[in-house]
Amino acid sequence: ILKDYETCGLIGEESNKLLCYLAMTSRKMPEPLSVLILSSSGAGKTALQDAALSFCPAEDLVKLTSLSAKALFYKEQASLKHKVLAIEEGAGAEDASYAIRNLISSDGLTSEVAMRDPQTGKLTTMANTVEGPVAVFCTTTDPEVDPETKSRFLVTGIDESREQTRRILDFQRERHTVSGLQVNLEKEKTLRVHQNFQRLLKPLAVVNPHIDKLSYSDDRLQGRRAQPQYLNIINTVAFLRQFQKQVKTCQATGSAGGKNKPAEALRYIEVDNLDIETGHKLAVEILGKTLDELSIPARDLLDLIDKMLSVKLEEIVKREGRENGTFKRDLTFTRRELREFSGWTNYRVHTHIRELVHLEYVLLESGRSNSLQTYKLIYSGEGKEGGKFIPGVKNDLN
Repeated sequence: ILKDYETCGLIGEESNKLLCYLAMTSRKMPEPLSVLILSSSGAGKTALQDAALSFCPAEDLVKLTSLSAKALFYKEQASLKHKVLAIEEGAGAEDASYAIRNLISSDGLTSEVAMRDPQTGKLTTMANTVEGPVAVFCTTTDPEVDPETKSRFLVTGIDESREQTRRILDFQRERHTVSGLQVNLEKEKTLRVHQNFQRLLKPLAVVNPHIDKLSYSDDRLQGRRAQPQYLNIINTVAFLRQFQKQVKTCQATGSAGGKNKPAEALRYIEVDNLDIETGHKLAVEILGKTLDELSIPARDLLDLIDKMLSVKLEEIVKREGRENGTFKRDLTFTRRELREFSGWTNYRVHTHIRELVHLEYVLLESGRSNSLQTYKLIYSGEGKEGGKFIPGVKNDLN
């Protein structure tokens, strides 16, 4: 897939290219992925989106430049079902953000409008339903995207580094050589192969038999949206690899379709270790954080909190004479305890713990302003070597 992206004219952005390809493929699944590409003007966000969507069969793609507030409500019933809706620039669809959110979350739109009956002359209502699910692609330069809309998407950015610019410039020059001309001749063939492959994908259900090895922290409400995104990335990898898997069947529960008609058999494929490894790696690259986003004092304070709770946990185990199933994430602490342990001033602790709370490394557990406030540590020690991690995700699969 990455090689074919280069054939089609896109260099670098490996994780973004795979994410967009998976999102495009997920249109055939019950819970498609939706992608929002955020970057500066001219960085290449539209080029990334266009390259990914060029692999999609034309009959499964609805590509728009702008969108009015009510336009989606009046689409034909099945016009978006299991298709990709691509909007070139978020600014051209600001008025339609409510419709887009509901299309992603509710798998469809339903509206009623008043109209005059041509025969009786009386006002009546007409209902219109637009069915989903649909995979939505959108690009924007605005970092202040409405949080309600943003939460429905997998948000990714473009590599704007000098090294990536150099690679792009070298690649652009290469396209003007004889070898570049030969690659251009391969482009149409490459696209045709991918589009036909996409047409062959069957709408099979995906079952994850290793789901008990995967978990997401229950400390934050954001996990209710983040965990499905994480698991759906893994499921989509399995869906993409369906021709390498055995198709299994199970009998549907409940009553049969008729008196003498047996219940419908459900056809599915299973997630394997490679799907989880590939999906987890990609999810970490796209959704993951690094400690670099913290200021140096906040990073130091995070390390002190971790050490303080380790000492606190050791004291509990020593006092009770055994481990009682308590973990660091179960322990609470106050700013006073942190001041006494660290020797920091109240102002310094107060300033940098707010940063840790804002970036979701620490959770404000309880307390109101001017009263005792307690905190919990969400961070589990990941990323100390500079790598990315997803806070709260546990992958215990060997």
